[in-house]
Amino acid sequence: MGALDGIRVLDVSQVLAGPYSAQIMADNGADVIRVESLEGDLCRNFTPSRDGQSTIFLAANRGKRGIALNLKAPEARAVLHRLAERADIMIQSFLPARAKTFGIDYETVRRINPELIHVTISGYGHKGPLRDKPGLDTMVSAYTGLMAMTGEADGPPARFGTPAIDMSTGMMAYGAAMTALIARGNGQGGQAVNLSLMETAIGLHAFHATNWLIEGQVGQREGSGFMKLAPYEAMQCRDDPILLGAPSESGWLRICEALGAPALAEDPRFLTNADRVTNRPALRDAIEDILKTEDAAHWLLNFEAANAVAAPIHTVDQVYDQEQVQANDMIVTVEDQQDGALRLAGMPFKLSGTPGEPKGAPPRLGEHTEEVLQGELGLSDAEIEALRVAGAI
Repeated sequence: MGALDGIRVLDVSQVLAGPYSAQIMADNGADVIRVESLEGDLCRNFTPSRDGQSTIFLAANRGKRGIALNLKAPEARAVLHRLAERADIMIQSFLPARAKTFGIDYETVRRINPELIHVTISGYGHKGPLRDKPGLDTMVSAYTGLMAMTGEADGPPARFGTPAIDMSTGMMAYGAAMTALIARGNGQGGQAVNLSLMETAIGLHAFHATNWLIEGQVGQREGSGFMKLAPYEAMQCRDDPILLGAPSESGWLRICEALGAPALAEDPRFLTNADRVTNRPALRDAIEDILKTEDAAHWLLNFEAANAVAAPIHTVDQVYDQEQVQANDMIVTVEDQQDGALRLAGMPFKLSGTPGEPKGAPPRLGEHTEEVLQGELGLSDAEIEALRVAGAI
């Protein structure tokens, strides 16, 4: 039994943030109906793909039932509204004018179902001069300063290696929807939940926000390191780089022990963290001169034995081969009717009493349209055919 058994979700969102949020709900037992246009979600056409299913779509849509509706048609909007009457949560990510045209804005939907939790994901927030502006992950990364803080100190701004703002917004949407669900359970009814990529990105500023708001310090690009600590960055061994860090003075002494270099701990340039930060280039050169005498595997064993802060810098293929990753169920397998077993990334949190699990493969475009129309709304074959003739499905 999943924690969200009995909860019905309408996922009318697009691309990554909203669909990922709804996928977490599906993994935890919710019945999620994925609503797409007749052309399908934008990311279905991205590459690479597996038998017409984009891997980006596969990453955020498992365990859902998929229906295809042409929301430009009033008949399709009527179908969606009937589904909304029975839903607990709706997630949508259209711009305000388009959402109103499609009849999926909060004001329209709450008249249909006052108990509905209506989640809207936007690019720049539901208020202000940019409320009608579309926002993509990388655009918002640039706008919110995250790109300016990413990359090598002497290099240009860089994007994150993953769509971290999209995925973080999906997690935020999940948490916000669950918060509203608890409020409804306490008798406070349904409500609108508004969040955006911009607000999530600013939330990811962490201490960079207080550095600026309180101290007037602007975050700078730091490459692989953290400029308030030294050493704390990627360093090159004979074969591969590793991450090496000293979050404390005792941590620095453990690094010196693992390197077999007690003289480094006594070097006046490196006595305190402040000294090491000031003399970072010389410190990096001194450490790398030692690291380059052996392979990364050798040094990682040394650092592990000394209980020093160090880690291998894995590529994605290496990550999923790790026993630790597999032991924590971060690879799950679902069965696709056409392609057989699909391996996907697992859910990032685990519940002991009501553990979540994937319920099935991501749906093909419109795969469950007739099933939903018949099973949820009780439509006859003739009524479904009339919707098809009208171009609504």
